[in-house]
Amino acid sequence: MTLLEAVRTGDRRTALVALRDAVAETIDAKDSARDIAALSKRLMEVMAEIDALPDPEAEASPLDAAKRKRGGA
Repeated sequence: MTLLEAVRTGDRRTALVALRDAVAETIDAKDSARDIAALSKRLMEVMAEIDALPDPEAEASPLDAAKRKRGGA
């Protein structure tokens, strides 16, 4: 899924995860220390936003979580 597709889903977690991945890929491709520093800061901010969102796994019932782990949901 592209970043644009993730944003269009309207799901904040999906969009943030796609943004996190895109920023990480960009960091890997950069040679400029200044660019890497700025992107690393943004990566940490995005990761903090993801961590601050409610965990969808924690909201599921134990039965739903077990089904999801087995691939049954």
